[in-house]
Amino acid sequence: MKTGFLITARLKSERLPKKLLLEVNGEAYIRWMIRRLKLATSLEEIVLCTSTNPQDDPLETVAKEEGVACFRGSEDDVIQRLYDASLKYQLDYVVNMTADCPLLPYDLIDDLIECYNKTDADLVKCHHLPVGIYLSGLKPEAMKRLLELKASGNTEYWLYYFLKTDLFKVEQLSTPSHWNKPEYRLALDYPEDHEVFKIVYEDLGPDAYKVSTSDLIQWLDDHPEVLAINRDCGRKGLERTEQDPASKVKLKSGRVLE
Repeated sequence: MKTGFLITARLKSERLPKKLLLEVNGEAYIRWMIRRLKLATSLEEIVLCTSTNPQDDPLETVAKEEGVACFRGSEDDVIQRLYDASLKYQLDYVVNMTADCPLLPYDLIDDLIECYNKTDADLVKCHHLPVGIYLSGLKPEAMKRLLELKASGNTEYWLYYFLKTDLFKVEQLSTPSHWNKPEYRLALDYPEDHEVFKIVYEDLGPDAYKVSTSDLIQWLDDHPEVLAINRDCGRKGLERTEQDPASKVKLKSGRVLE
């Protein structure tokens, strides 16, 4: 089984312009994410999946310099972009996360693949962990089925098709109960998030990208004053999502889920 990691990445952010190219510890966030993923021995391919929009050209340059693949596809139909990338690189299984999660749990990828092998789930998730410290595992066949079912050309929130309908088999990856802290946040979307990451990377040092998921969550446990910096960003993000028409699940059958 050929497993690849597809990084969903664009440079269109208005809240924190070109956030993936912002530097922390002397390197761009996207480079740190790629280097962290290279620690996952079970991955046979790492693909930076961006759009054909010229504004995303710098991401293709980063991919080339970091020695990973780059796929350029649809701007708005994210699941189409991911599915097309899975076909190009002949992937039997896909692990995915957006590029604004540079400290994603690379050391859980083996467990996620094992969960898939045991359950044959369309989606394996671990979204009960801190925001930014999670993954999604996908069958390419499930992505193809979603493309056949959806009525919208904007699938930025493609996960909702799995989580808000009963059309797919979804499994949650089992992790230690003391990791279940979705109120914690290590995602890059607002200036406050950037401030948090600067503190994390400075404190953990040049090998911060190698830190284990367990040690990372323990660091957050030990630094509530840092978590307070971007505590309101999760609420702001949720409110923004709820107001975004693209967050509605629209099916060809006419069914619409908020």
